Amino acid sequence: MFKKILIAYEGSENARRALEVASELSKKLAAELVVVHVLMHGRPSQELVRMAEVEHMIKQAHRTVLPDIAYATGRLDNLLAGGEVIEQTARVLSSLGDQLVSYAENRSSELGANNVKTFVRNGDFADEILEVAEEQNVDMIVIGSRGLGKFREAILGSVSQKVLHHAKQTVVIVK
Repeated sequence: MFKKILIAYEGSENARRALEVASELSKKLAAELVVVHVLMHGRPSQELVRMAEVEHMIKQAHRTVLPDIAYATGRLDNLLAGGEVIEQTARVLSSLGDQLVSYAENRSSELGANNVKTFVRNGDFADEILEVAEEQNVDMIVIGSRGLGKFREAILGSVSQKVLHHAKQTVVIVK
């Protein structure tokens, strides 16, 4: 019944739990696994700090995008502040997105997921998740109940809620 499962992954704790659920389902159902991350362009830098959570990801993104410039410790929102670094910011965000899907691909493979494909998209979070689901002809979408927004902790997140209401596929929301 379920031949292809999509996991929306953005690095939060709920997304990690959702990745484990999607990987387990992929393994048990012998279903392909599609990982999608939607870049956070235009989002407040504080949200990005929560997304990156792990300092080594920020350092790796810096080494990838700006190899000739020494990494300076400090807050990521300081790095992303200021209009003169918009292009560099976009490259750092893109590199972080690549690292997140790489982590998700490796972790899901470790957990026994089948035939893992990854996508990094740019745009509205829910719209891009739904678009990849349609393009890849998935049967199920797995998503965390809430992601990185600090004001949505008590309720179902706006992205998961939009996906739930607009998806044609079965949606599994992981808390």
